Amino acid sequence: MQRIEKTEKVMPLKDAYKGKFLIGTILGVAALQGKVQQDTELATTHFTAITPENSLKPEAVQPREGEFRFAEGDKLVEICKSCGASAIGHTLLWHAQTARWMFEGQDGKPLTREVALTRMRTHIGTVVGHYKGKIKQWDVVNEAINDGPGILRPSPWLKAIGDDFIAEAFRVAHQADPKATLIYNDYNIELGYKRPKAVELLNKLLTQKVPVHAVGIQCHWRMDNPNFAEVEDAIKEYAALGLKVMITELDLGVLPTKYQGADIGFRQTMTPEQQAVMNGYTSGLPDSVAQAHAERYRQAFELFLRHQKTIGRVTFWGTHDGSSWLDNFPIRGRTDYPLLFDRQGKTKPAFFAVQNAAKKRG
Repeated sequence: MQRIEKTEKVMPLKDAYKGKFLIGTILGVAALQGKVQQDTELATTHFTAITPENSLKPEAVQPREGEFRFAEGDKLVEICKSCGASAIGHTLLWHAQTARWMFEGQDGKPLTREVALTRMRTHIGTVVGHYKGKIKQWDVVNEAINDGPGILRPSPWLKAIGDDFIAEAFRVAHQADPKATLIYNDYNIELGYKRPKAVELLNKLLTQKVPVHAVGIQCHWRMDNPNFAEVEDAIKEYAALGLKVMITELDLGVLPTKYQGADIGFRQTMTPEQQAVMNGYTSGLPDSVAQAHAERYRQAFELFLRHQKTIGRVTFWGTHDGSSWLDNFPIRGRTDYPLLFDRQGKTKPAFFAVQNAAKKRG
């Protein structure tokens, strides 16, 4: 079992946010297998909601038809029970990290609508049913909105079933656990180019009485974007639909990139000549940058706290900098610093900025 250092003796972040909204983090596969104690200590000490980073994604849970793997999800529930945190389910339906058999017929031929619906319903119903009453929030459908023309991404689910696959997914999840909070989750839906599509989709689903309870804004942000006024407008617009807003995958990268979003199929390259600019903090984060990073987080959380009646949860996408996916996205092999704890699990200025924002709010 890997162990770096014990968690610092500081006021737990969850104490500052008690009565405001759930404050969350994620645990990766290694942590849920008991191999990274530091991550688990940080999660149980500071957070009131824990999401499995990859362990409940479709391919991880059902790699082959009828073969369900719940060991890591069960461990998540056990960890959450031990510390009083809420276990969050992520994600039931996605075009990525899904085994090809779910989309393909015999010899790789397209599935009929009936077979695709049956496979989707069986997967969602089995997974949600297994965790009924134990996982109370689910990201039901992930990243179905297109970045380009049109509303829906041309995903295998759309091609196999049609544009009602989202409604069907929510209905099956609700049937499996009527008390669970069901979330539509996506990236960049706080931005002007994508928000109108999300509003149109969600409004249509609500008009059809589809059991959508919340919208999940991922919030993979940078030091220079987005404009928080635009984010605030988005929160207000989703609230006006009668939905809760969940901040589901928050991180704030300090390294430059031309790409904003979370499409895991996107890759940006870095030449050796660009290394100094694109990966400039390999030996550590300068204090001036750490302070600017903290200020950016302060602004973000002051925004969230202004809307705490609408926001049900804010989840960081990583426990500490060393566990962040941004080290390899959108450019592989960088050293980013997007979270509240450093690679040794020690608090950064950003931690205290987030903590103090809640204290000042009272």
